[in-house]
Amino acid sequence: MTPLEATTELRDNAVILRVTGEVDSYTAPLLHEHLDAAFAQAAQRRLVVVLDTTGISFMASSGLSVLVEYHQRGESKGTPLRIVAPAGNVLRALRATTLNEMLELHVSVAEALAGR
Repeated sequence: MTPLEATTELRDNAVILRVTGEVDSYTAPLLHEHLDAAFAQAAQRRLVVVLDTTGISFMASSGLSVLVEYHQRGESKGTPLRIVAPAGNVLRALRATTLNEMLELHVSVAEALAGR
């Protein structure tokens, strides 16, 4: 199992959270904590949150639940969640569950920052 690691970068218009490793029932609470911190930081400055999942090698349903929770939280609080999922396991999991139709997905951090 690859441990979950995360880094946060503050930009003019966004908090970028880059996550690497595996998201399963053991590490989903860590993803929750990292997103919680990113949303708190973004809310203070009215920024968007960009979650870069490019480095995630495995995404279980528990991780997908966290994404849905923060998507809904973002909609209700006015803090958009933009997810970078260009290919791989995360995108396959989102498509298999049709969450790709609900969540705001982007192919790159640059695209997510531009909001296209």
